[in-house]
Amino acid sequence: SISLCQKPASKQTIGMSAQDLPPAKRPVEDEEDEPQVKKKKKTEEVPQRMDCPYLGTINRHVLDFDFEKLCSMTLSGDNVYCDLVDGKFFQGRGKDTPAYRHALEKGHYVWMNAADGKVYCIPDGYEVVDKSLEDIKYNLQPSFDEEEIEFMSTRVRYSKALDGTDYIPGCI
Repeated sequence: SISLCQKPASKQTIGMSAQDLPPAKRPVEDEEDEPQVKKKKKTEEVPQRMDCPYLGTINRHVLDFDFEKLCSMTLSGDNVYCDLVDGKFFQGRGKDTPAYRHALEKGHYVWMNAADGKVYCIPDGYEVVDKSLEDIKYNLQPSFDEEEIEFMSTRVRYSKALDGTDYIPGCI
Protein backbone atom coordinates (compact mmCIF):
# COMPACT_ATOMS: atom_id res chain seq x y z
CA SER A 1 0.00 0.00 0.00
CA ILE A 2 1.18 3.50 -0.81
CA SER A 3 0.34 6.49 1.34
CA LEU A 4 -0.35 9.91 -0.11
CA CYS A 5 2.91 11.31 1.28
CA GLN A 6 5.14 8.54 -0.02
CA LYS A 7 6.26 8.32 -3.62
CA PRO A 8 6.75 4.92 -5.12
CA ALA A 9 10.40 3.93 -5.54
CA SER A 10 11.69 4.61 -9.03
CA LYS A 11 13.67 2.06 -10.97
CA GLN A 12 16.85 4.14 -10.45
CA THR A 13 16.70 4.08 -6.62
CA ILE A 14 15.94 0.37 -6.21
CA GLY A 15 19.06 -1.50 -5.10
CA MET A 16 21.02 1.68 -4.23
CA SER A 17 22.39 2.28 -0.77
CA ALA A 18 21.31 5.35 1.20
CA GLN A 19 24.68 7.01 0.68
CA ASP A 20 24.41 6.68 -3.11
CA LEU A 21 21.16 8.64 -3.15
CA PRO A 22 21.10 12.44 -3.42
CA PRO A 23 20.64 14.15 -0.02
CA ALA A 24 16.99 14.95 -0.64
CA LYS A 25 16.11 11.28 -1.27
CA ARG A 26 18.10 9.75 1.60
CA PRO A 27 16.03 8.24 4.40
CA VAL A 28 15.99 10.22 7.63
CA GLU A 29 18.11 8.59 10.33
CA ASP A 30 18.28 9.24 14.02
CA GLU A 31 21.18 11.46 15.07
CA GLU A 32 22.06 8.90 17.74
CA ASP A 33 23.00 6.35 15.06
CA GLU A 34 25.56 8.65 13.42
CA PRO A 35 28.95 9.07 15.08
CA GLN A 36 29.55 12.50 16.54
CA VAL A 37 31.97 14.51 14.44
CA LYS A 38 33.90 17.18 16.29
CA LYS A 39 33.87 20.53 14.58
CA LYS A 40 37.36 21.78 14.00
CA LYS A 41 38.09 25.43 14.53
CA LYS A 42 38.97 27.07 11.25
CA THR A 43 42.51 28.31 11.28
CA GLU A 44 43.37 30.82 8.65
CA GLU A 45 46.71 30.71 6.95
CA VAL A 46 48.67 33.73 8.12
CA PRO A 47 50.99 35.17 5.48
CA GLN A 48 54.68 35.16 6.37
CA ARG A 49 57.15 37.92 5.63
CA MET A 50 60.89 38.10 6.11
CA ASP A 51 61.06 41.86 5.71
CA CYS A 52 59.28 43.68 8.51
CA PRO A 53 59.90 47.43 8.62
CA TYR A 54 59.12 47.53 12.36
CA LEU A 55 61.88 45.18 13.62
CA GLY A 56 63.98 48.21 14.57
CA THR A 57 61.36 49.24 17.14
CA ILE A 58 61.90 46.13 19.31
CA ASN A 59 63.26 47.05 22.75
CA ARG A 60 64.97 43.98 24.23
CA HIS A 61 65.77 45.79 27.51
CA VAL A 62 62.11 45.98 28.61
CA LEU A 63 61.21 42.35 27.82
CA ASP A 64 60.68 40.24 30.94
CA PHE A 65 59.22 36.75 30.61
CA ASP A 66 59.80 35.68 34.22
CA PHE A 67 56.26 36.29 35.44
CA GLU A 68 52.87 34.90 34.49
CA LYS A 69 51.81 35.85 30.99
CA LEU A 70 48.40 37.45 31.46
CA CYS A 71 46.64 40.19 29.52
CA SER A 72 47.15 43.46 31.38
CA MET A 73 43.55 44.52 30.63
CA THR A 74 41.44 41.35 30.89
CA LEU A 75 43.75 39.32 33.19
CA SER A 76 43.15 36.32 30.94
CA GLY A 77 45.88 33.86 30.03
CA ASP A 78 44.26 32.77 26.75
CA ASN A 79 45.69 33.92 23.42
CA VAL A 80 48.18 36.35 25.01
CA TYR A 81 50.72 38.33 22.99
CA CYS A 82 53.71 40.34 24.19
CA ASP A 83 54.32 43.80 22.76
CA LEU A 84 58.00 43.64 21.83
CA VAL A 85 58.29 47.43 22.01
CA ASP A 86 57.19 48.04 25.61
CA GLY A 87 57.02 44.49 27.05
CA LYS A 88 53.33 44.59 28.00
CA PHE A 89 51.02 41.61 27.52
CA PHE A 90 47.65 41.88 25.80
CA GLN A 91 45.06 39.42 24.57
CA GLY A 92 44.24 38.59 20.96
CA ARG A 93 45.31 39.60 17.50
CA GLY A 94 41.95 40.41 15.89
CA LYS A 95 40.40 43.82 15.34
CA ASP A 96 38.35 43.96 18.56
CA THR A 97 41.11 42.87 20.94
CA PRO A 98 43.19 44.75 23.51
CA ALA A 99 46.43 43.97 21.60
CA TYR A 100 45.08 45.42 18.36
CA ARG A 101 43.85 48.53 20.14
CA HIS A 102 47.20 49.00 21.91
CA ALA A 103 49.07 48.55 18.61
CA LEU A 104 47.06 51.32 16.97
CA GLU A 105 47.09 53.69 19.96
CA LYS A 106 50.82 53.40 20.73
CA GLY A 107 52.23 52.53 17.30
CA HIS A 108 53.71 49.26 18.57
CA TYR A 109 53.41 46.77 15.72
CA VAL A 110 55.68 43.81 16.60
CA TRP A 111 54.11 41.17 18.87
CA MET A 112 55.08 37.70 20.09
CA ASN A 113 52.64 34.93 20.96
CA ALA A 114 53.33 34.01 24.59
CA ALA A 115 52.45 30.35 24.00
CA ASP A 116 54.41 29.40 20.88
CA GLY A 117 56.86 32.28 20.33
CA LYS A 118 55.65 33.19 16.85
CA VAL A 119 56.09 36.87 16.03
CA TYR A 120 53.37 38.84 14.26
CA CYS A 121 52.92 42.32 12.93
CA ILE A 122 49.69 43.77 14.30
CA PRO A 123 47.60 45.32 12.68
CA ASP A 124 49.11 44.31 9.32
CA GLY A 125 48.34 40.67 10.11
CA TYR A 126 51.43 38.81 8.91
CA GLU A 127 53.86 36.51 10.69
CA VAL A 128 57.41 37.84 10.92
CA VAL A 129 60.07 35.25 10.08
CA ASP A 130 63.52 36.58 11.00
CA LYS A 131 66.58 34.95 12.56
CA SER A 132 67.28 38.05 14.67
CA LEU A 133 64.26 37.13 16.84
CA GLU A 134 65.68 33.76 17.95
CA ASP A 135 67.21 35.22 21.14
CA ILE A 136 63.84 36.60 22.23
CA LYS A 137 62.12 33.28 21.45
CA TYR A 138 64.74 31.45 23.53
CA ASN A 139 64.21 33.78 26.50
CA LEU A 140 60.46 33.23 26.31
CA GLN A 141 60.92 29.53 27.14
CA PRO A 142 64.56 28.84 28.03
CA SER A 143 65.85 25.28 28.28
CA PHE A 144 68.99 23.96 29.95
CA ASP A 145 70.70 20.60 29.90
CA GLU A 146 72.12 18.87 32.98
CA GLU A 147 75.67 20.17 32.44
CA GLU A 148 74.53 23.79 32.29
CA ILE A 149 72.47 23.42 35.46
CA GLU A 150 75.40 21.84 37.32
CA PHE A 151 77.75 24.60 36.11
CA MET A 152 75.35 27.35 37.23
CA SER A 153 74.88 25.70 40.63
CA THR A 154 78.58 25.37 41.46
CA ARG A 155 80.11 28.48 39.88
CA VAL A 156 80.34 31.60 42.04
CA ARG A 157 80.01 34.86 40.14
CA TYR A 158 80.63 38.16 41.85
CA SER A 159 79.03 41.46 40.89
CA LYS A 160 79.67 45.06 41.90
CA ALA A 161 77.15 47.02 43.96
CA LEU A 162 76.51 50.72 43.35
CA ASP A 163 78.92 51.62 46.14
CA GLY A 164 81.70 49.46 44.59
CA THR A 165 81.56 46.49 46.97
CA ASP A 166 81.55 42.94 45.67
CA TYR A 167 78.52 40.69 46.24
CA ILE A 168 77.14 37.36 45.06
CA PRO A 169 73.83 37.88 43.20
CA GLY A 170 70.95 36.10 44.91
CA CYS A 171 72.57 36.09 48.36
CA ILE A 172 71.66 38.52 51.13
